[in-house]
Amino acid sequence: MPPSAPAARRPKPLLRTIVTLVLLGGLGWGGYKLWVQISPGLFGAKRVEKVATTKVRTATIAEEIVAVGRLRAVFSTELRSEINGRIVKILAVDGQKLKRNDEILRLDQQDLLTQITEIERSIEAAKLRAQRARRDHERQLELQKRGVVTLKDFEDSRITFSLAENDAAIAEARAANLRDKLAKTVIRAPHDGTLLLKDLTEGQVITGAAAQNGGTMLGEVADLSQLMVRTNINEIDVARMKMGDVARVRVDSMRSVLIAGTVKRIATSALESTVDRTRVFPVDVILEEPDERLRPGMSATVMFTLARVEDAPAVPLNAVFSTAESARYVFIKKGETFAVHEVEIGIADTRYIQIVSGLKVGDDVARSRPLEFEGELPVAAAAPAAVKSRSNKARPADPGGVPVAGPKAKPAAPPSRS
Repeated sequence: MPPSAPAARRPKPLLRTIVTLVLLGGLGWGGYKLWVQISPGLFGAKRVEKVATTKVRTATIAEEIVAVGRLRAVFSTELRSEINGRIVKILAVDGQKLKRNDEILRLDQQDLLTQITEIERSIEAAKLRAQRARRDHERQLELQKRGVVTLKDFEDSRITFSLAENDAAIAEARAANLRDKLAKTVIRAPHDGTLLLKDLTEGQVITGAAAQNGGTMLGEVADLSQLMVRTNINEIDVARMKMGDVARVRVDSMRSVLIAGTVKRIATSALESTVDRTRVFPVDVILEEPDERLRPGMSATVMFTLARVEDAPAVPLNAVFSTAESARYVFIKKGETFAVHEVEIGIADTRYIQIVSGLKVGDDVARSRPLEFEGELPVAAAAPAAVKSRSNKARPADPGGVPVAGPKAKPAAPPSRS
């Protein structure tokens, strides 16, 4: 019986060997399949691509610039006090319709009234002294005619009389100045319009316009029947604008409303932008039909059309490429391949670019760079094309194109999307 036990265990090594071989075979087959799938990505393979193309079509293209600004009244006047003072009465409210010289607010007048009373008493005293000096001078004049008064006494009486009259005139001038200040304690509407009053309170102390900071801003009287947008245009684009150009205005609070406007003013001198320190020119656009919901101070977007063409040959923006010398070209389809073809471009919008010459409607061009044209293209005729493009002289299209590299061309540099 004991020798039979080892014999019962003999098949186990053979079974393990078979299982191991099966596992190794499965792993080898799976590794082969995996290698077939990933090896092209690791070591490269012949790349096959399908380049998207587009046909040259006719389109309406408008070259526009967009600027932002704020609404303001065409005719308005800021309200500032000419003197320092304390507000004692506010007689008008924000948004009130005013006529010329209507009272808006009053400043404290008590101090000025006291000074005016005092100066009036001084004027009376000066006039009395002048009357007494006149009588003395007239008496000295009579005595001088008789020869019983010295020349010194006569001259002294004349000088005393002149000084008394001068003192009276000075007092009168001071009184006039105080009365003028008293009139300025009442702030009135300078013209007809709507009051745009600041947040003021009775008892508030304000400074006059002669102060270093320009004085306290009290409000504004504006004619809201005609509004405009003042915006800033950079020095490059402003040279292409002129008086009377049509613009479109969209107010941020009324996005669905588009208002027509007209350029009425282009500043003759530049300002420095507070954003990027570039030179900008203020431009005023008057709204032709202002909405009654519009208010001064609202933010607005202004769109200026600098150039526009109708039914012009055009291609998408991504179909036109550029060399380092700024020569423009496209990849025109020739059967199953592509060829480099120079073009002269015009204006562009956000989607299309105008083709002035070099292509005709119906031509098929690539929307991206084909793989066989990787790297910087040695376009030999690029410089003349750039010169012609800048001269704005159209030249006839070349149906044959300028083939520079074929499908088997060797790339000259790493891929570039210039």
